[in-house]
Amino acid sequence: MTSSYPTSSVFNAINDLPSIAPVVRTFEAVAANPASSAEDVVKILKLDPALSGKVLRLANSAYAGIPNAIASLKSAVVLLGHKRIYSILLASGVLSILKKTEALPFCLDDYRRHSVCVAVVAESISKFLHRYGPIDSDDVFTGGLMHDIGKLVAGCLDPKLLSAVAKASIDRNIPFFMAENPETSHTVAGGLLARHWNFPRGLADTLMFHHVPEKSDRFQRMVSIVHVADVLTHMAGRSTFPGEPAPQLQSTAVNIVNLPPERLRTIANETIQNEKTIESLLNCLGQA
Repeated sequence: MTSSYPTSSVFNAINDLPSIAPVVRTFEAVAANPASSAEDVVKILKLDPALSGKVLRLANSAYAGIPNAIASLKSAVVLLGHKRIYSILLASGVLSILKKTEALPFCLDDYRRHSVCVAVVAESISKFLHRYGPIDSDDVFTGGLMHDIGKLVAGCLDPKLLSAVAKASIDRNIPFFMAENPETSHTVAGGLLARHWNFPRGLADTLMFHHVPEKSDRFQRMVSIVHVADVLTHMAGRSTFPGEPAPQLQSTAVNIVNLPPERLRTIANETIQNEKTIESLLNCLGQA
């Protein structure tokens, strides 16, 4: 990450944000350790009944797609996997910190739906690409779910600024990120938040570079998949701001993903149209 950061009040305020819940931070370390067992995860989850409830609800949702009810927390952990649970807990934790404002210049439900759609589309693309080489679908899912967190940060800390950018984007018929000041953009906000909360480097790159994936030095494939998923989700009409123009696909990302455009559109449309999957994830993120 760059060592120079803007000094506007929006970004200074990021340092005043509270820390993520300790249980989520502890879970991150366990999820990142390949030697961690399901029992290790269960011990952490049991420290927070609300988080345990989220995991059980997700395991029994349409997203998991299991016909038989999952009753035990350990079975839910084995089914979902450590990293997927971390994705949900991290997103929920961030939302619980940042959504406590009445002044957001966009509908929080639209923001969440866009984020979930990008996550599941990115996951679907990564699973299709897995046959051509190793790729971590869990990391890609997390990147998709969190990619626009900078918009939520800016929306909470300076809603007038974000609202003005959205209006300029729509009035000029250009993508949202092209209407932003590069020094006060949602991607810079995402990068600052990633530094403040010490996110994994691949996730930090996704927050900062999902509109310019060629700028990621070590995680171009992950960032490119999220970029493509983001554009396709916009094209499908699932945007944060009503009438927000879709970004353009970047050639670098298209070359890295290396799937025909028609195939990509088919993957995205089939994924987004699976309303039960989308709603189950939304319900999980929205519940305490």
